[in-house]
Amino acid sequence: MKTYISLFSGAGIGCYGLMLEGFECVATNELLERRLNIQRANNKCKYESGYIDGDLTDSKIQNKIYNEIEHWKKNHNMKQIDVVMATPPCQGMSTANYKKGDETKRNSLVVEAIHMVSGIKPRIFIFENVRAFLKTLCIDKDEDMLSIGECIEKHLSDCYNIYSKVVNFMDYGVASSRPRTLVVGTLKEEMNFTPLNIFPLKQKQISVREAIGEFEHLDYGERSITDDLHSFRTYPHYMREWIHNLNEGETAFNNPPETIPYKIVNGKRQTLKAGHMGNKFRRMFWNQPAPCITTRNDQLASQSTIHPTDDRVLSIHELMRVMSIPDSFNWLSNPDRKSLDENETLIRQCIGEAVPTNIIRQIAKNINEMLEYDDFIRSGKDNVKSDNFYINSFLFEKSLSNHKETGSFYTPQAVVYNTIKEFKPKSDTLNLLEPSVGVGAFIPQMLRLIDDCNEAEITCVDISSECLNELKRLIPFLRLNDKYKFKYICNDFLFLDNLEKYDAIFTNPPYYKMNAKQKKGYRNHFDITNDNIFCLFLKKISNLADDLMVVVPKVFLMIPDCVDVRDLYKSNYNIVSVYDYGVSYFKDVFIEILSIHFKKNYLKDMFIKNCRDNESHYVDQGYIYEESMWLLYRNQWFDEYKSNLVLDVFDFIRDRSITNSKLSDSGKYWVVKSKNIKDDGSVIHIDGYDKYLDDLDNIPIGEYLNSDAIIMPNFTYNTRAAILPKNSVPNGSIAILIPKKSVDIDLKLYSTKEFRKYYAIVKNKSKFTLNIDSCSVKYIGVKNR
Repeated sequence: MKTYISLFSGAGIGCYGLMLEGFECVATNELLERRLNIQRANNKCKYESGYIDGDLTDSKIQNKIYNEIEHWKKNHNMKQIDVVMATPPCQGMSTANYKKGDETKRNSLVVEAIHMVSGIKPRIFIFENVRAFLKTLCIDKDEDMLSIGECIEKHLSDCYNIYSKVVNFMDYGVASSRPRTLVVGTLKEEMNFTPLNIFPLKQKQISVREAIGEFEHLDYGERSITDDLHSFRTYPHYMREWIHNLNEGETAFNNPPETIPYKIVNGKRQTLKAGHMGNKFRRMFWNQPAPCITTRNDQLASQSTIHPTDDRVLSIHELMRVMSIPDSFNWLSNPDRKSLDENETLIRQCIGEAVPTNIIRQIAKNINEMLEYDDFIRSGKDNVKSDNFYINSFLFEKSLSNHKETGSFYTPQAVVYNTIKEFKPKSDTLNLLEPSVGVGAFIPQMLRLIDDCNEAEITCVDISSECLNELKRLIPFLRLNDKYKFKYICNDFLFLDNLEKYDAIFTNPPYYKMNAKQKKGYRNHFDITNDNIFCLFLKKISNLADDLMVVVPKVFLMIPDCVDVRDLYKSNYNIVSVYDYGVSYFKDVFIEILSIHFKKNYLKDMFIKNCRDNESHYVDQGYIYEESMWLLYRNQWFDEYKSNLVLDVFDFIRDRSITNSKLSDSGKYWVVKSKNIKDDGSVIHIDGYDKYLDDLDNIPIGEYLNSDAIIMPNFTYNTRAAILPKNSVPNGSIAILIPKKSVDIDLKLYSTKEFRKYYAIVKNKSKFTLNIDSCSVKYIGVKNR
């Protein structure tokens, strides 16, 4: 069961698209009863109590909505509302009128809609409104004056990913021009879909002829015998000569003087004004989408309302087709010609102020697809048959028997969104690269971001012919127009030469450590400085595009192997954003993951988000860069604490050669492990835990026997230090710190709350990447006396 609530629903024309796609209407709110009756005629709600007429600013009306939600939770096992759709009136206001008279109430309905979404907390919300919607001012409940966009951000951005865009509905399967703002939000806890998955994709424009060309010609006052909704809307006879000889697109104000529109004032003819847009008394074009349908679509003098050839405005049925309202939509419960005539003005007004049905139906189809995918992921099933791109893509990648060996894992849609959402195309013609495409996890959302371009080529590279063939099969499932061209290259991207420049590169490269044979194969192309394959990808794509959007292991920030790659990117790119996911976003992948958007010449502050704790902050470009590491969570406290330390005073050694197979319950030499070291600097025996060695042959760490070496647990935030006891050696869970110079060492320092907080920042709050290495050991300092 999929559910929705519609606020400021009018006649329910827009949200009828949700109903057509199988969504159940829990509640629909509209101020005017006569509009709500149209929804009743379409059986919108299961229960009469779901039709809620009244002012949404009234707490009683709000409570009715909440009561309906509780009714559905109790009687239909509904856990959560899936969708809230709101199209609140947006009156506009100016700072000059701020808090004067009734101005404090203007746009209060928008504010109520925002607060209702916050209270209901649906999985998805949709706002639709005028072009200037987000920039229009409103007064929040705390009396702050801010733009509607800021108000949405203030109350919803903590819980929701939000994507907004000014669109013209004629680019989305509606046969009339209608510039509007669409805002889509999805709960951040939804890892399997985002606003970009749900946002509609552009379609081929529909002309007036394609929309209404089949309707019969009507002469003055004529009505179709077979279609009660197709009739000639009459007007004074003398006006007909003003429009009779007009060609498509022409206005009567260009007529000869005797047929220019006029009115009679005090017995004299007075020429009417053409209006600032010059579209009064103007015919439509057959081969273009219709102009914007307004509430005064019954008037010749309104905005380009005249039929392309007939001397009339469009009939109700023609208006429905132009506004993508299905023939199945009912205007009255028991319609006949008389009742339709009596309600014609109401019907025309409802059409003129409506959200076109097809827009919301497209969004509803996308929501269905993503909810199906989410249910599939949660179910853990492996044998689902579907035309769902995401399900097929995920299943195929999971089915690859060698995906762990090749380091290939399907990227969650929430990660894709965070990685690419700030990309802004600079050209109408784009050339994009996905160098490890797999089965295309990035592609659907990237297409939404570049949907305004005129042409785009997306080069998809993968080492697996199986993946590329499956991707080719699945691309038609996305229902794209022909402006997108896909170029498929089956090869190891690291071996490709003479690569061109791209507008952007987006990728989740493979993660694995190369074996000796692989390193030898790549050595002719790269200076191999480490074993990590993802580092070679980062080197390869560097400087191939101004925007690089990558998903990488968190070790990139701090391990010694990546110093040269970090330096390369530090020199050539700035950072738009970094998202830290830990291990919770990738199923069956026990590697901490980041997404980073690198961009050349990006001068704004970089954004850093810890997705595990839902904490975020902005910092100056370059602030996270340290000599040896990148520190995402560096802050003023860290800088001050660090300034009181003398750093880079230790070398270290760790010995992994002491394996369990060499140990016994008794012996000559005690093998100290992490648990033996206490916060107070003591090293204690633990019954049933301690192990021993009888000799130290082939044990490198044996040279530190009885040396009073400083030991520190290697894999923990609970830092602490001690002196290695007599007749003992540490295993691999402990590092020996070797002073590089004569310094005063207070071992108690390393078990303090402050040092542990400091060291957590050094290790970027990692869960697994905690080993003491040649980078992090530099930060294990001593007090600056």
